[in-house]
Order: sequence, then C-alpha cells, then structure tokens
Amino acid sequence: MPMSDRANQVPWPPAPEYSVRLAQSTDIDRLVELLLALQGHIEGSNPTLWQMTAEARANLRGQVVSRLSAENGCAVVAAHSQAGLVGMAFGRVVTNHRYRPSRAGLIDQLYVDPGHRRRGIGQRLVSELCGFFARQGVDDLSLRYVVGNAEAAAFWTALGFEPRIVTAGASRRQVEAILVPDG
Repeated sequence: MPMSDRANQVPWPPAPEYSVRLAQSTDIDRLVELLLALQGHIEGSNPTLWQMTAEARANLRGQVVSRLSAENGCAVVAAHSQAGLVGMAFGRVVTNHRYRPSRAGLIDQLYVDPGHRRRGIGQRLVSELCGFFARQGVDDLSLRYVVGNAEAAAFWTALGFEPRIVTAGASRRQVEAILVPDG
C-alpha cells in the first residue's frame, strides 16, 4: 500500500479511550449541543442554506426526546473516557410501499467533535447504525449532506455513498428575473 494511502486511513476500531453505545435520556442535553454544533458547521459550509430559527433551536430538546423513543429510529453516541460525549448519529427506517425497496435506512445526522475526528469514531457510529438497519431487515441506505461540506462529502464517499438525487435551490425573485427580465 502506498504511503499516501496509509496516511489517509483512520484506526479501526477507535482507540480504547472511546466507546460507542446507544443514546440514553441522560445524553439529551449533550445531544442538543452536538446537533447545534452540526447545524453551525453546515450553515458555515453553505451560507445559502435555510438557517435554523431561534424557535427551532428552542424546540430541539423536545425533538431529541421524541427521537430517542421512536420505534423506527436509532441514536448512538461516542464517548471519550475524559471528554464525555464527542459524537452522535441518528438513523431511522422509512417505509414507502410505492417503491422498491419499500424500506430504507435513512442516516439523518452524524457529527463528531472536530477535536476527535480521524480516529475511526464516525465509522464506528455508522457501523452501529448499520447493525440497527440489519436487525430491521433494511439493505438500502440513504442520507443527505450539504453542498460545500467537504468533510461530509469525503467521509460518505469513502464509505461508498454516491449521489442519487440532487436538491437545488434558488430565490423566487432570482427565478422570476430570469423568466421575465425587467424591461
């Protein structure tokens, strides 16, 4: 293996000071902090995104509580022996009988604190979600990440994910200006 390839590999499994487990109700406040850090990261990666409102931020704790008890979902966390929770991932099974496969695994969010990246934690979180999806009989996985989030693009591409659907956006005024130029 060329030296440059070895330099890009991350350790597997993560170093012993890290553990990965199912999220618990005692993790809720830290999960909210990690989700807000993820939101800040993605909004910084692409300033044209819709921005999370103050109301949505205030309601995030309730959403996390609901997600932890959802039967079709799974939340996992990565903990460091000294720093506490440093990563999280949320996934859920979606069902739509109009398509085949009718059930798919959706990875909603994954975030690892920047100071703990490139140690195999993200891969381990995904591995735990894959175990959940396998137990649910799900083979196909889907996710979304923000255009401009280079870390996410590299991470997910390295795991074999490829774009299937592109979501594009524009302001209504921008589109109208093109459709009917001022004149």
